[in-house]
Amino acid sequence: SVVTKPHHVWPTLNDEGWISVENDLKDLILADFGKRNNVNVASLTSSEVRDIILGMEIAAPSQQRQQMAELEKQTREQSQMTATTTRSVNKHGDEIFTHTTSSYENE
Repeated sequence: SVVTKPHHVWPTLNDEGWISVENDLKDLILADFGKRNNVNVASLTSSEVRDIILGMEIAAPSQQRQQMAELEKQTREQSQMTATTTRSVNKHGDEIFTHTTSSYENE
């Protein structure tokens, strides 16, 4: 039986009891994550397990691979872009040269 002292919120357990509770909660959290994201919990890295336990929102490994592929594609596209230098003059007559390499800067 679990004893909770008066005016205490948490039960009174010894060190082994708290270790057991911690492991049970960890297993419960990981099982829930695995079920929600259709992921084998055994395939998670220790840093992913830590992030899940601490409550960070992490993407399933398949989503992470897809995001990495999109980033690599964007990087390849940007490396193929040409640089554009634009010359303009402000109202004081100063020449301003703007050097742009990405498409969103040209808009």
